[in-house]
Amino acid sequence: MIEVYRSDEAGQMRAERVAAEALPAEAVWIDLINPTKTEERAVELLCAIEVPTREEMREIEVSSRLYSEDGADFMTASVVFGLDSGAPKFAPVTFILSGKRLVTLRYTEPKSFAIYSAKLCRDPSEGTFRQALATEAELAPLAVAAAPAIRPPKVPNADAILIGLLETVIDRVADMLEAIAADLDRIATDIFSASNRKKPTANSDFKSLLQRIGAAGDLISRTRESLATLDRMMPYLQFVLDGRKSPKDAKARVKAMSRDITSLNDFDAFLSNKTTFLLDTTVGMISIEQNAIIKIFSVAAVGFMPPTLVASIYGMNFEFMPELHWTFGYPLAVGMMAVSAILPLIFFRYKNWL
Repeated sequence: MIEVYRSDEAGQMRAERVAAEALPAEAVWIDLINPTKTEERAVELLCAIEVPTREEMREIEVSSRLYSEDGADFMTASVVFGLDSGAPKFAPVTFILSGKRLVTLRYTEPKSFAIYSAKLCRDPSEGTFRQALATEAELAPLAVAAAPAIRPPKVPNADAILIGLLETVIDRVADMLEAIAADLDRIATDIFSASNRKKPTANSDFKSLLQRIGAAGDLISRTRESLATLDRMMPYLQFVLDGRKSPKDAKARVKAMSRDITSLNDFDAFLSNKTTFLLDTTVGMISIEQNAIIKIFSVAAVGFMPPTLVASIYGMNFEFMPELHWTFGYPLAVGMMAVSAILPLIFFRYKNWL
């Protein structure tokens, strides 16, 4: 599927799905979503590039993800998708700057693309660079005819669209980390509330906690992988924009994204440490529960040893045992067994072993 973005006569950005043979030459952004060979070939002919294959997008070498070829710049990063469904995953997305066009190649549907697409079509200035406004003192000597020259361009361009799209991608990664942090807080509450209950925690509860912690840990590690691809992409993007003579605003926004990625990496490391702490706490609680159960059986075994000894003595079949002929021999043996069982329990309670 091919989705193209171009501005109309009023300068408004329009998104439309087109067939391969109807690909417009004035498109500023071409979004390839699960493209067929015919659609890939049409984009290659229009932009004079070679679209990478799905296997090439999965390569982990930097040289395979960030490179220039045929006058175009190729950048591949792992982008989160499925966050709203509760099962977030990551998939590679390739961004291609070819002349005045941006081409994106993806085989998933990240929400960040839909968010930025709606924002771009609603406000075309999202696809332009925001020039710094001059002060009144600086504008005073200027002629009225020169005023339009300092206004930001109205027509969106590929560089600004790419930067805006990457900013939205990073925002979605931040949203996912916030969701993971909230989930870890709920897990911590469940763990420590379970430790306050006198009733032993069931194995199914511990299994559920471990599964939730494991899922959070997996997401955190994969988020770090995604942030690593974005972090490697920023210096290369800056190099590409410098070569394309992009405005200073582009450089400032790329630096801001780099700082955001650094802060997200730090937060990711914090969440990783918290996940390890919660995992250790859960395993420790499992050990405590197991020790408590083993202690109960150990105390029970020790408690029943004296009665067993008394019963064993009077269960012997010797001929000369005077107690066998006593009238009160049986009640005496039962009483001895009861007293020998109660005394150890009292002692254990005194020592706070029970």
